[in-house]
Amino acid sequence: MPRSMTGFGSGKIDREGRCITVELRSVNNRFLELSFRLPRSLYSLESELRDTLRSRLQRGRVSVSVSEERNPNHVPSIRIDRGRAKSYAEALRGMQSDLGIGGDIQLDHLLSIGDLLSTEETDDDRQQLCDMTREALSIAIDELVEVSSIEGKNLGSDLRSRMDQFLAEKEIIVKHIDGMINQYRDRLTQRLEEVLTDNRIDPTRLETEIAIVADKLDISEEIVRLDSHISLFSETLSKENVVGKKLGFILQEMGRETNTISSKSWLVEVSQTAIRMKEILEQVREQVQNLE
Repeated sequence: MPRSMTGFGSGKIDREGRCITVELRSVNNRFLELSFRLPRSLYSLESELRDTLRSRLQRGRVSVSVSEERNPNHVPSIRIDRGRAKSYAEALRGMQSDLGIGGDIQLDHLLSIGDLLSTEETDDDRQQLCDMTREALSIAIDELVEVSSIEGKNLGSDLRSRMDQFLAEKEIIVKHIDGMINQYRDRLTQRLEEVLTDNRIDPTRLETEIAIVADKLDISEEIVRLDSHISLFSETLSKENVVGKKLGFILQEMGRETNTISSKSWLVEVSQTAIRMKEILEQVREQVQNLE
């Protein structure tokens, strides 16, 4: 069953005073394009997350957002960078001396500079954070795939309906194939009789000319190839998950055959039918662009 490239998925893991949330948003794109927004503590995990997403998704522009929240009751270990604080204090005293500014260096002066206090995490804490992120990502991908599969099913139904319309229009052309040459013969004979009133029409030469034109106007091969493309389109849509690109290639071939039929036909009915077929193919092409 095909999948849509448009979807949303989220995963949330809450464990031991911290919560990791992963959100995925996907829109149409020719290739798989991933963009990340991660907390600093997870920068090193980005490459692994990319590999995981590439193993599950094939196409689409996917935005990945990872957020971390801590329980207010959870008291983390605080690390004080004493060396940096001492350097800041000495620098401030130097500025006082150079500028002739009096007063004492207060603690709030140092704290306003920043980078002196940070939460201290152990290796076990970092490993737990990575494990929680992996689990949340897996949940988010599962939800994204489920949502896109539902949308893909709806798109598949719409595509089958449109292809049924295309097939019905093609059958209208098939009904005209046998009569096209006979109508051409009658029209050509009538025009020659109007011009040549002294019975100078050579029946053998006339049939030869008609045979040459009939070969040029013959669209039976295009119809056979079109039937093959229609069957392949339906088969691909029914059996494969990642179908967007393949269906796009099949539609290109269907469009080529339809254009050839239109250019060969001199019957107004066939030309008008070919135009309707092109319109349907364009509608199908727009829908196929939504499939992964």
